[in-house]
Amino acid sequence: MPLTKIVLAAGLVLLALIIYALYLSLQLFRQKQRKVAVFEAQDRERGDRDQDARQSIQIIARALVQKDLTATEAAMRIGFLSQKVIANTEEAELFSVFLQLAAATSHIPILDDWATLERSEKRRLNIERESIEKNYAEFIQSSAKKLIDIRLNH
Repeated sequence: MPLTKIVLAAGLVLLALIIYALYLSLQLFRQKQRKVAVFEAQDRERGDRDQDARQSIQIIARALVQKDLTATEAAMRIGFLSQKVIANTEEAELFSVFLQLAAATSHIPILDDWATLERSEKRRLNIERESIEKNYAEFIQSSAKKLIDIRLNH
C-alpha cells in the first residue's frame, strides 16, 4: 500500500507539473502573439508615415518646379520629410541635395525671427539666399522633377 500511495502521489505531482508546463507554454505563446501584433502595428504605422511623407514630398517638389516655393523653403521641408521616408539609395541621393541646401541656408532666420529683421537685413539675406540657391539650382530642379515621380506604394 505505501508504494501505491507514493506512486499515486508522484503521479499527481507529475500531472500538476505537466498542467503547469502547459499553462506556461500557453502564456509564452500568447506573449509571442502580442509581440508579433505590436511589431505588425508599428510596421503599418511606419508605412503610413512613409506614405504620407512621400505624398507631401511630391506636392512640395511640384510646387518648386512650378516656382510656387523658393528652393530654400522646399529644401527645408523636403529635408525634414526625407527623415520620415524609408528611402532606397536613389531616393537618398535625391534627398541629399535638399539637405545640403537646407544646411547651407540654415543660418537665415525664418518665421517670427525673419519678421523682426530690418528691411535692409532682409534684403541682404535674400541676396545671400539667392546666391546660395544659384549654386544648387540645377541639382535641385533635377531632383525635384525626379521626386515628383517618387514611388507611393511600399
